[in-house]
Amino acid sequence: MRMHREGQRHSAGSAMLRSTAAMLLATTATTAYAQQAATGGAPDTTAPAAATSTDTGLGEIVVTAAKRSENLQRAAISITAVSAATMQARGINDLGQLAGLAPAVQFQPSFLLLTYIRGVGNYSSQPAVDQSVAYNVDGIYLDRPYAVPNLLFDLDRIELARGPQGTLQGRNSTGGSVDLITARPTMDFAAKVSVSAGNYGLVATEGMVNVKLSDDIALRISGASSQHNGYFDNGFGDQNALGFRARLLAHVTPRLEVLLTAEYTRQNEKGPTDSPCPPGSIDAACKGVKWRPFAGTAGQGTNDVTNINEPQILRDKNYAIYAQVNYDLDFATLTWVPNYRSLNYRSDQEYSQFFGFAPAAIDQMHSEELRLSSKAGSPITWVAGLYYGRQHSREQNYFLTSQGAFITANEPGFDTIGHVYFKNDIDRYVYRSQSVFGQVSVPIFTGFRLVAGGRYTQDKKELTGRVGLVNPGPTLVTVAVGGTQKLHRFTYKAGFEYDIADQVMGYAHISTGFKSGGVNGVPPGSAVSSIFGPEKNTAYQAGIKSRFLDNRLQLNAEGFYYDYRGYQTSAFYTTPQGITVGLNVNSQKARMYGGEVEGSFLLTPDDRFDANLSLLHAKYVTFVVPGAGLDLSGKRMQNAPGHTFTLSYGHTFQMAGGGKVVAHGEGHYESNQYVDYRLSPGSLQKGYWRANADLTYTAPNGRWTLGAFVNNITNNGALTTAVGGLGPYELGVPLPPRTFGGRATAKF
Repeated sequence: MRMHREGQRHSAGSAMLRSTAAMLLATTATTAYAQQAATGGAPDTTAPAAATSTDTGLGEIVVTAAKRSENLQRAAISITAVSAATMQARGINDLGQLAGLAPAVQFQPSFLLLTYIRGVGNYSSQPAVDQSVAYNVDGIYLDRPYAVPNLLFDLDRIELARGPQGTLQGRNSTGGSVDLITARPTMDFAAKVSVSAGNYGLVATEGMVNVKLSDDIALRISGASSQHNGYFDNGFGDQNALGFRARLLAHVTPRLEVLLTAEYTRQNEKGPTDSPCPPGSIDAACKGVKWRPFAGTAGQGTNDVTNINEPQILRDKNYAIYAQVNYDLDFATLTWVPNYRSLNYRSDQEYSQFFGFAPAAIDQMHSEELRLSSKAGSPITWVAGLYYGRQHSREQNYFLTSQGAFITANEPGFDTIGHVYFKNDIDRYVYRSQSVFGQVSVPIFTGFRLVAGGRYTQDKKELTGRVGLVNPGPTLVTVAVGGTQKLHRFTYKAGFEYDIADQVMGYAHISTGFKSGGVNGVPPGSAVSSIFGPEKNTAYQAGIKSRFLDNRLQLNAEGFYYDYRGYQTSAFYTTPQGITVGLNVNSQKARMYGGEVEGSFLLTPDDRFDANLSLLHAKYVTFVVPGAGLDLSGKRMQNAPGHTFTLSYGHTFQMAGGGKVVAHGEGHYESNQYVDYRLSPGSLQKGYWRANADLTYTAPNGRWTLGAFVNNITNNGALTTAVGGLGPYELGVPLPPRTFGGRATAKF
């Protein structure tokens, strides 16, 4: 029997779509490890994964994106599941390395992780600007991109859901969601230790122990660390991260189950860098300069006269305590999910002697979710619930220079920063959100079900702070800024599911999602608004999920059309004191349509092929940035390649004595795309291929494995992001270079 890793599909397809291509049906997880359905009716967001492909066909996987456990082939949404085994085989231990693993999902690792799904995403680190793709850990929403875990360990899987998830996941999921599901304690003893080593001085460790404390209580403790040298010639792009997690599962009574989790992660690195003059750059300083993707910025963080002499760091600490409490009410399951998180983040980036950026944040998040859901096997499937969240943060966002007037500055609780010429201090930012939601699936006749759901949300944001500009002298001129925004929104989903045949299901629905508005940091009484409105995505989606040939062939597809309104973008305002501040405006509009197809074919129990194709047409209908004099109406959206394609093959060699070797390789193609919202010439990444391979030997008793991996075999320096106007030349950041390594894992 061959074990095949799920979720290793990238995307591929055709450049331009017209209306007919919008109905192309797209897959949702043809590439997943098998997982047994959780028992009972609890909508368990941490259900454990189990085996994979069987001798008689492809295995199954259970997902929980709909806040209940369901077979992925019965989930009427487009979703890809990436298993822990996939990540281990490929040497993946941070989210930025997931690039290319799911169709139409783009990752931009930088000083924070930016994510785009089907062209929906945004670039912003400001506290009043939310992200367009929701990140969740064990079903709990993460309020800031800074809070996204910097190290992946002891996971069961990652679920990448495409399309708005506004009914069940709420605000800020207009593009989709990324859900991290950590491994759950079991009532059996288990232990594991893994050590990896590779180029760039990579040393990574991971360990876990699961013990049964009594007949009804189990404890799982895990930890990991990862260090490697910088990917860039100047030493930047390094990694130095570690994390710990403890999970306690208690069956308090036959009806009551409690799962408690405590987690800590930290990161302490030099941080990212940029390389000058990506292909196509038109800056005068780039004339005759060859693009060296892994060179980095010369003199970064040194006394070099061409740069700012400041320590370069990327540092954060994240703490989390949360729980999931399930109670069996006979007719339904009651679930309570309390959560508290705290983070302390600081970054210092230098682009040139003219500009550096040093953000810092201290953030606390408290949330509660209470929901009631139908039991497994109920003829009518439903879930209803209440949500409350409160975020409180303080921040400082400083711009640096060594050319002109600057000062040394800090705020209580933050590190001192030199070379500051513009400072934005946020003394108090509070975000409260509360909502009521529900969704139901009702059978009308045999095989045909109507689906309907809705969510009503109330949001309130309050911001007070100061912005200041350093004038010659140097003299700091400051002005108070702030505002309050209140928002009420209703999102909905309506559609149907139809069982066309025994293992063929079709579905179609209309759904909406919104990204919350926010508060502009402008002085009271300004000529511009102190608030900006939300974004709204109305999505029309239709798909099919199917299996044939005795469960050996799986074909999933989905087509979609998005009407995206209220698109938020940046503008500028100059106060009466002569301070230019950034703000956000709406009135923007975009349109996306396309489709995805994923397929898996188990040719023999030892040979598996996987492929996926993604087609995307994503353009701004209206996109104007007044302060920058930028009008991109009718232009392509960033991070939205017209087509992507992935093909992978895996073979299992059955060894004498019962051991086996699994060999896997894949190729991934992406067509032309811009990686900067301004669509600057140097931000156009032309179509490119990337290839990966891995090899794993498993001992006959399964107690130990040896593996090797190589990613980006051709050392392709494809752009992941680019930025101009911050110095004499445009700057770009590539995806990681060729990396390779080996690992040894022992289980006890």
